Amino acid sequence: MKIGYFGIALCATALSATIANAQDINAYKLLNLSLEDPTLGSARYAGMGGAMGAIGGVSSALKDNAASIAAGTKSDIGLTFDLYSNNDGQCSFAVSDASLLFNIDHNNNSGYMSSALAITYNRNRTFDSDMFIEDRIYNSTTNDHEEGGTDAINFAYAGNINNQFYFGVAVGITDLRFEKNNIYRDDNVYNDYEISADGTGCNFNVGLLYQPTDFLRVGVGIQTPTLYNIDESWSFIENKKETLDDYPYKIHTPMKFSAQLGFMVGDRANIGIDYSMRNYTRMWGEFANLKMRQLEKDIKDICKTQHTLKVGAEVNVVGGLDLRAGYAICTAPVLEAKEACDKLASLGGAYVGDYWYPDYDKDGNPISDDYYHGPLYSFTSPKLRQYISAGFGYSGRVAYVDFAYIRKLATVQYMLQQPYEGTCDLVSTYANELGDQKYGSNHFMLSFGFHF
Repeated sequence: MKIGYFGIALCATALSATIANAQDINAYKLLNLSLEDPTLGSARYAGMGGAMGAIGGVSSALKDNAASIAAGTKSDIGLTFDLYSNNDGQCSFAVSDASLLFNIDHNNNSGYMSSALAITYNRNRTFDSDMFIEDRIYNSTTNDHEEGGTDAINFAYAGNINNQFYFGVAVGITDLRFEKNNIYRDDNVYNDYEISADGTGCNFNVGLLYQPTDFLRVGVGIQTPTLYNIDESWSFIENKKETLDDYPYKIHTPMKFSAQLGFMVGDRANIGIDYSMRNYTRMWGEFANLKMRQLEKDIKDICKTQHTLKVGAEVNVVGGLDLRAGYAICTAPVLEAKEACDKLASLGGAYVGDYWYPDYDKDGNPISDDYYHGPLYSFTSPKLRQYISAGFGYSGRVAYVDFAYIRKLATVQYMLQQPYEGTCDLVSTYANELGDQKYGSNHFMLSFGFHF
């Protein structure tokens, strides 16, 4: 992504300050680390746009509704490979989904008819992106590179009562890896900022499904907040002078509520509709075992509820051959950049003179004598995200193979911090001048597995 803008030279100032731990934990950072890609999973799940919470029968759907694994009748083991690419030329290849599902028939004609046990691995988010900013007037460039992702290992149990009521519970162990490199160059300055964050977390899923007819299945699911414990290290090089530091912090993501509809036309077709919501004003962060009041206020002021809608269908063409298509859309979890900046005093701390203070009172005076030099750099404000998918698969008596393609279309706003001399107000944005930035990425997914 290449952007020419005359005022971008202010990024030199933004990158030349030393990085402050407390300041670096801000609303936009927590938000971007908490988001998920809702269509990632097995190739069958991805091909239907992730709308399989009520259809069930695939282990990837348990993150939407833990009861979904009880809706199938077969045990299976599966593996999914994902080739990822984006418009900036980045490519990566990884295992994005692996599952072991046991379906246990209780040999009852009524009552508790069957149960299911599952162990799954699933990639929930890919961070890989590049941004390149060029200022032709000041002969400067800024290159911002991100990579990493979030993954989850789930342990689930689900039950089937009378082929009509299904329930499920799951425990998820999550893993986060995020790396960022921001390099600024001009005729006189070279600044190199690197950050590496690794964390683990835990959450719980509970789901219910009800099937009043052979044609219809409805479901509801709840995922508890994920509490991440993150260790982060960074380095900052300013004209060959290097500064290093590391610090731990916590992220508490919001709870997810979801509802699902599934329409089953015998063995000929399935149609799924999934809806979920997360209230990001309920997110919070913690540094040095203390919740930061200013950060909590910023989150409530600028974040909002994100709504996600997924629709998908699969049609049996002949024999074991199925065709699939899906679409998912996620609304913006945060206010427009310009509106958000009008509500913020800073991004994570209070700015006074040349220093950052951990917090300040209602009159703008520092509460503590402790201060930090503050980082001034760019942030990403996420907006609308769309996922368009298609795929096909063949399932035999013993084995199956599936392929899916996902095209992700996202809109973001890039925000650059700039100090206003003599005031506590630090935040400004060039969102209006730069406009909404659109980017795309691709996932080519291949799954294969065995029934038993």
